[in-house]
Amino acid sequence: MSEETEPTVPLGPLDPGHDDPWYWDRFHSRVLAAAGPELARRRRLAEFTISDMVLSWGRLLVPGTLVAAAASAALLFFGVDADPELPLMDLEELLVWEAPEGGVPSALLTGEVADIEVFLVAVEGEY
Repeated sequence: MSEETEPTVPLGPLDPGHDDPWYWDRFHSRVLAAAGPELARRRRLAEFTISDMVLSWGRLLVPGTLVAAAASAALLFFGVDADPELPLMDLEELLVWEAPEGGVPSALLTGEVADIEVFLVAVEGEY
């Protein structure tokens, strides 16, 4: 039975506190001193609730939303007139709308991999 509890390899020399009986006490004190600020930060965060998180987001989100709403209202009321060539449509109208002739260049409909120059000329026109 004693053979099972005795280590077959002496591990004592691997222990950093083998020669120093106070090593582990000093190590414990150093670790707790180094971890103190992080533990204090986590203690403070434990008091931070979900409602606090939502309210902190609200401090940034509400003014940003108000600015976006004001900008949208300004664009709607004082914006530039819509392009007459691009009519406003509902989603249903857009789904059944037929594209005007020549909308997609035939060079892009061949199914082959197009050269970048062919693509740019088709999109931007001759230069």
